Amino acid sequence: MSSDVHSNVNVDDSLDEFEQFVVSKTSGATNLSATSELDMYLEENLLPRARDFDILNWWKTNGVKFPTLQKMARDILAIPVSTVASESAFSSSGKLINPHRNRLHHTTVEALMCSRRWLWNEANDTCSTSDGIQTCPSILDEEDDQDDRDSK
Repeated sequence: MSSDVHSNVNVDDSLDEFEQFVVSKTSGATNLSATSELDMYLEENLLPRARDFDILNWWKTNGVKFPTLQKMARDILAIPVSTVASESAFSSSGKLINPHRNRLHHTTVEALMCSRRWLWNEANDTCSTSDGIQTCPSILDEEDDQDDRDSK
């Protein structure tokens, strides 16, 4: 009876090793198919440029050929695109906050506007213009001046 128990343990150990082997081979096959899918996609002919091209419809149609890439495209294309350039978003010539740009808290907008104004004034006070070229001192210039004074 004890030899039967001992032989069952050995069989179970062998099956565990076999299951690990199958899992390692299966995961390798998945990676191979994903690589092949990417290669197939990259080997596709380029589509001509068109203003009315519908990328979502293209992925819906071609998702059968590229299921993994379709899922990746769905995740990436779901990211909202900013329609406002950062410079125009904080332009003092126009409205900063309107119904389309109301995500920032008013104290944050105020802090950004003040910081911009302070930095602008500081730069204008310390910069000089000569022949239409504006030069501003940097921290490296200050270190060079200090080194010159120390060496004398």
